[in-house]
Amino acid sequence: MNSDPTVTINVDLFTVSLLLASLLFAFCLVLAKRKYVFLRRVSGSQLDTKKLLILSAATACFLRIMSFVGVIAMDIANVRAHYSLAPVSSHPSEGQQTTAIEKNQSFYDSAMTVLFDLPNAIVISTYVLLTLVWAECSLLSRLHTESSVRWRKKWLVWYTIFNSGLYATQIILYLLIFAGGDSVAVVRNIVNVAMAGLNLTAVFLVLMLYLYLGVSFSGYPFRSHNARESIRKISKVMLFWSLTRIVWGTSMLIIYIRDVDLLRPSQGGWAPICFLLLLILCEISPIIILMDYSFMTIFEFDRAASTRDMPEMTSDTNFIEQAGHKSCAAAEPLLNDLP
Repeated sequence: MNSDPTVTINVDLFTVSLLLASLLFAFCLVLAKRKYVFLRRVSGSQLDTKKLLILSAATACFLRIMSFVGVIAMDIANVRAHYSLAPVSSHPSEGQQTTAIEKNQSFYDSAMTVLFDLPNAIVISTYVLLTLVWAECSLLSRLHTESSVRWRKKWLVWYTIFNSGLYATQIILYLLIFAGGDSVAVVRNIVNVAMAGLNLTAVFLVLMLYLYLGVSFSGYPFRSHNARESIRKISKVMLFWSLTRIVWGTSMLIIYIRDVDLLRPSQGGWAPICFLLLLILCEISPIIILMDYSFMTIFEFDRAASTRDMPEMTSDTNFIEQAGHKSCAAAEPLLNDLP
């Protein structure tokens, strides 16, 4: 008689989707690590906005991986306190105290909600930081008399203010989730609406900055054709990130309106696949495009703005000087003939 215990692991579509997403985020993390090592080797250990952008993207990938691994582990494990927003006892009798199972269930629901939503804020912060890098490149792409250092300091101050408000909002919402007790479902809906609002607000602020810089520096010419093409390439990346943030924010609103619970695999259907596709479109693809499509353009923009234009400016100056000498030489016989 075979008395060996058997272990059964149930893997559903929800778990498979999170596992695939984790592998894709791990690929993005490897890309970010390579780019950061390259920046340190080329420009030293001094921290600037470009290195901070790579670190922010890497942090978002790492948090996504850890978040999904935690959710996968709890989903595969045969735990009694499975995720369920419905309390164990909806109508307790008079004088009955909340049982330990109900407390554990409430904490489990709150922890799963926070774990699943945790990386959303760092993705928004990465998007705003990319906007600052684009703004610096936009400033360097034109010939003007403005101080780039002064503009950079101003943008960093506003970035710090935005980040402080972003993470403060996230912390307050998470505290409400743990303090909400049986109202975890209500607070979860508030979190979805808040994240949708933060994404759309970030896109609106980026649009305002784009219009402001466009109006303020529209009268200044580009340093060169290369500078114009480089800033156009970076602007395409910014546009793609902005569209993905709009799609993500709109999706969060749809999830709230239709009362979809992404953490409840028992619902079945195509919700896990749709969530995986949403992650690929709105987070994984933008990071890959940032690392592979526009990384060298962003990194070499300072050098391009300061070195590529020097031969052109020098050749223009030589042309003017040569034209002046020729004009003087042609006018010299006429001057000699004057009485």
